[in-house]
Amino acid sequence: MTSDDIDKTINTLCTGLKPVKPCCPTRNSLLWILLVICYTSAVAFTIGFRENIIESMGRANYLFEIILAFSIAMTASLMTFWLSIPDCEKQKKFIAVPLTLLAVQCVWILERLFFEGLGSIRENWLSHCWMNTALHTTIPALAVILLVKKSGASVMPCWMAAFALISVSEFGWIGMRLVCPKDNVGEAYLLNFLPYVMIGVVLGFVAKKLFRW
Repeated sequence: MTSDDIDKTINTLCTGLKPVKPCCPTRNSLLWILLVICYTSAVAFTIGFRENIIESMGRANYLFEIILAFSIAMTASLMTFWLSIPDCEKQKKFIAVPLTLLAVQCVWILERLFFEGLGSIRENWLSHCWMNTALHTTIPALAVILLVKKSGASVMPCWMAAFALISVSEFGWIGMRLVCPKDNVGEAYLLNFLPYVMIGVVLGFVAKKLFRW
């Protein structure tokens, strides 16, 4: 194939395309993080903080869980927007950071489950926990999808969708820990994380179609 043929092929493929303003994935990520923090705080204020929030803040294990979840959410959100553009080779090595933190969280859950068990679960969990979970995550999930589809063109849609799910889930879980008074594994992890697992299964099947060019 000659250079003229290559130029003709490029012109054919680019016919009808319009120039777009380059996006800054880091800026979009920080914008989304700020939005989620403000939204999560507003929802927590609306629902009402857990009655023992001051006492809980004084417990090392509670603070560890919140800080760990926040670290996962921050790094996963950065990865989401970094992977939203084709030129993401430099950031791929950062994938290990949120995955490692997530692995630490999984080990923590398993350790608590082994020593404490599930604990008691409220009978009205379906009406309260799941409704609050949906309230915490609906707007952030829609926001990240709109931001990514508006300014991104990912070549790794499945990975990007996975990190988007992780970031939304962790921020939403932090919101639930601020309002839910139960600290046992059954309430704090099983019920508050189960909806995200279900959403993740569905999102895995539609990721390529949802985030295609």
